[in-house]
Amino acid sequence: MSGISDQAVHILAELRHPVRLPILLALEERPRSPSEMADDLGEPFDRVNHAMRALAAAGLIEPVRQERAGSTPNLLRRVYGTRYRGWPALVAALEAIVATGAGPG
Repeated sequence: MSGISDQAVHILAELRHPVRLPILLALEERPRSPSEMADDLGEPFDRVNHAMRALAAAGLIEPVRQERAGSTPNLLRRVYGTRYRGWPALVAALEAIVATGAGPG
């Protein structure tokens, strides 16, 4: 594909899981831990935790700090933030494409 970097293609591939883009949108508002994100999105913790680990492995999010995990003083949880800004603009562009009514292919 001419004019599209391998990195851009990789980022789009990482967004194929339905919970990943909502995670990126939420992290653009403020950093969160996987447990906070699960609560905020109304998704199971395991699903969100797996998605956040995948996004971190892809370099789209990164740990910004560690904090004590609630009532367990010896347990630390990671708080993640997004590495890139502009996810709402991507969603707006995708919604504009969908609104044209043009299907795949």
